[in-house]
Amino acid sequence: MIRETVGHLRDLPRYRQILTTLVRYGYQDVVAALRLEGLVRPLERATLGEAVATLDRPRRIRMVCEDLGPTFVKLGQLLSTRRDLLPEEYTDALAALRDDVRPFPSEEAEAILVEEYGRPLSSCFARFDPAPIAAASISQVHRAVLFDDREVALKVRRPGIAKIVAADLDVLKNLAQIAERRVPPLAAYQPMTLVREFERTIKRELDFGVELRTIKRCQAQFDGDPTAHVPFVVEEFSTSRVLAMEFIGGVRVDDLEGLRRMGVDPALVAERGAGILIKQIFQYGFFHADPHPGNLRVLPGGVVVPLDYGMFGWIDQRARERIADMLIALMAQEVDGVLKALDDLDVRGEDVDLGELRRDVGELVQTYCDLSLESIDLSVLLGELVGLTRRHRLRIPSDLVLLIRSLVTIESTGRALDPRFDIAGRLKPKLQRLVIRRFQPSRMLRQAALVATDLQRIATLLPDVLGHSLESIKRGELNVRFDLQGFERLVSQLTRAANTLAVGVVIAGLLVSSSLIYHGGASSLAQVGYGIGVALSLWLIWNMSRRG
Repeated sequence: MIRETVGHLRDLPRYRQILTTLVRYGYQDVVAALRLEGLVRPLERATLGEAVATLDRPRRIRMVCEDLGPTFVKLGQLLSTRRDLLPEEYTDALAALRDDVRPFPSEEAEAILVEEYGRPLSSCFARFDPAPIAAASISQVHRAVLFDDREVALKVRRPGIAKIVAADLDVLKNLAQIAERRVPPLAAYQPMTLVREFERTIKRELDFGVELRTIKRCQAQFDGDPTAHVPFVVEEFSTSRVLAMEFIGGVRVDDLEGLRRMGVDPALVAERGAGILIKQIFQYGFFHADPHPGNLRVLPGGVVVPLDYGMFGWIDQRARERIADMLIALMAQEVDGVLKALDDLDVRGEDVDLGELRRDVGELVQTYCDLSLESIDLSVLLGELVGLTRRHRLRIPSDLVLLIRSLVTIESTGRALDPRFDIAGRLKPKLQRLVIRRFQPSRMLRQAALVATDLQRIATLLPDVLGHSLESIKRGELNVRFDLQGFERLVSQLTRAANTLAVGVVIAGLLVSSSLIYHGGASSLAQVGYGIGVALSLWLIWNMSRRG
């Protein structure tokens, strides 16, 4: 407690700076709702200047982030992806945040490199360019040449940035706790959960060792693929504060004139860029979460090179199949299928009006009922779906948000290259393969083996559990506590589990009795029993694989 209090006192100037900045840009209502007006000095409660007063609130919140420095720029960029939490005008304004800042002195960059390598730069590189070629809020980049003539880009973390981010994270956590307690409407959006997610993201960006491992993982994904190239990394010169990777020339993916001068068809680039992302999402489940034009380069021959491996998303096989279920259910006008897919994807909320949600999903389904998958504007569809979740205060898992953002970004980039480009058409075969893969015999056998193991474990434990429970009842020691949160869902799950167990018991009984009848000489009757048992087993496996 004492340490925490001292920490808050130490951070008091930062609290005051944040609150004063909010007031200066017209967010006095936010500071008042948090009941922290006392931290803002009277002289600092200035009215808006004329230039700022003419701007709308979304653009002013972007300026707040820019004024408060790198941590808040990164936070604004994260919030720009959360259309499930913020209105579109706010996410659009925050998406305009730029990470370009003034470079720090090259002498400091060289000192960091020498400290990390433990030797002079002249013994590491044949040539080192002290002038940075790019600068961002977390790092800046210098060019260098290895003694084997390979050209590399050295990404150097800003001095002191880790301490700045750590201090700001402490402040943000405390403000999030205050917001949850004092502003009830915000509690539904779980500010603390959002701050923890941001903390995880920015700490990964600060550790270049994580980015190095991500690059190596992507190299394995596209090994031997002539349409994509992942930069090599030089592990000898890479640390948690420095990343040495291949310097990539080429042209930006949205530089149409540059592509044509290089003799590359922009439509081909659009197709290949989409192919890279779709392969990462639906084949590996590990995908580039920020594929905007600045992060994609094109080399001669139309080879696409993704850059900046700091922000990646991950979804497992089950989630990929549920996304396929959702899109297919939309096409088949299956409202229950869409709702089930959303629930299976953990898109949930508290105090949700299920009737109203069902009606809104029905309207969304009807909008696309006469369209083929190829003719769907995926970005519009996903935007409407995210808008629906925001209206009903449903929470979307962060990696699913990143996936939606990636698909929308790559589609908009593709259409800038080729107006006829449609990512939904390219998705169709992947969706079909995901659905078919679920019913492969090998997978069904694995599911059956897992079910058999679970049934065996339950059968082994059940007598002991029932015995202990009965003894507790006899002694009057059994305490029962009900938690009615999510009770209907729990009942539904227990009912399904009971039905599955009952069918399993019936199947076992049929097979055992058929075996006894067969040995008794009534082979025809035994064969009928075996047939029914096999049919029920196949149905059970299919039903379980469908639920996941």
